[in-house]
Amino acid sequence: MRSFIQFLLRYHVFFLFLLLELISLWFLFSNNAYQRTFFVHSANRMTGNVLNTYGNLTKFFYLSEVNDSLLAENALLREAMIQQATADSGGRISMLDEHGEMLYSCMPAKVINNTFTLPNNYITLDKGSEDGIVKDMGVITSNGLVGIVKDVSPHFSVVLSVLHSHFHTRVAVKKNNVQGRLVWNGEDPTVVKIVDVSEPGHLEPGDTIVTTGYSAAFPPGYPVGVLKSYGKETGSNFYTLEVELTTAFSRLHYVYVVDYLLKEEQTNLEEESHAGN
Repeated sequence: MRSFIQFLLRYHVFFLFLLLELISLWFLFSNNAYQRTFFVHSANRMTGNVLNTYGNLTKFFYLSEVNDSLLAENALLREAMIQQATADSGGRISMLDEHGEMLYSCMPAKVINNTFTLPNNYITLDKGSEDGIVKDMGVITSNGLVGIVKDVSPHFSVVLSVLHSHFHTRVAVKKNNVQGRLVWNGEDPTVVKIVDVSEPGHLEPGDTIVTTGYSAAFPPGYPVGVLKSYGKETGSNFYTLEVELTTAFSRLHYVYVVDYLLKEEQTNLEEESHAGN
């Protein structure tokens, strides 16, 4: 407190000058409508110009970043597809088998709403039924899984995120095909768990986790994440694996909606077989 008083005493002339200047300006603009209008107009124009310039610069750099990201996404996705992959002019990527038959078609979509900090998270896309999107289609990025389409309107679709308590799919450790069920515990948006693993064998941190192909939503062998740790569940013979996701949910801009083209044929055959039992 003593130092503060000494500071005021040392610079009292400057503070007095500043106070008088403020009082003078107040009298000037209070009693002179023209000066007041001119000042407000100039201040608003200057502020608008600054904000406009800042917005244009931000938009320029952001669009450049998104464009680079899209190019990289497209290339990485095509590389991630284990089989042959082709892309059409609309950005749709097709996955072929060894005989050249099309198995999956991946449609690009823009993320227009996304939550990742709630116990149950959803993602909204700018594509809907008019674009060929239907319920239960898988959603991916070039890096990993995003979720499964839950609801669809003509122009939009809502995705049940991997970061949702009701999301689950079968995944496997790539090197030894040890399988389990992928779930999220509702806490860390970068980490999921693989539960119901009977015998993991020899695992190491960094081991790659991929999809099994048992779900029609995702292509088999698609990246999910990397192993962080694992251990036996308390009071159980099963193991739990902790996995770091390769999908960055906090930075989702564009995704791909996966259409398994043989899904109807496979589903019909399985239903007929089950009905026979």
